[in-house]
Amino acid sequence: MADLLQLSIVTPEKLIVADDAEQVNIPGTEGDLGILFDHAPILTTMRAGTLSYQKGDETYSMVVSGGYAEVTENRVIILAETAEFRPEIDAERARAARKRAEETLSRTDLNHEEFEKAQKKLFRAIARLEESED
Repeated sequence: MADLLQLSIVTPEKLIVADDAEQVNIPGTEGDLGILFDHAPILTTMRAGTLSYQKGDETYSMVVSGGYAEVTENRVIILAETAEFRPEIDAERARAARKRAEETLSRTDLNHEEFEKAQKKLFRAIARLEESED
């Protein structure tokens, strides 16, 4: 059996995952990261996207909407704003959120904060739709 990482995925509401994993794939803001046993310590921010982990022959994936990832001493701690496994994703709701975000972004009177907020909502909706439609 391969050496395993200790994985914890937490949102402000609850602990989502406490498991061992052979590999963890993180949607980092500077690009995707693949974490294996004995990875160098790292602290990074996450963007909205698919986070996955592998244990044996199984791969588990979920959509996160940002947050932080810390890797130290073969432990991976994910502090996510939100996290949803595929069966939890409401595709119709995600499509409506994407439409609202696109409508907001089409406005020309947005200030910088409003633009960033709408853009973040758009990226989250797209990530949710990509995961739900795979």
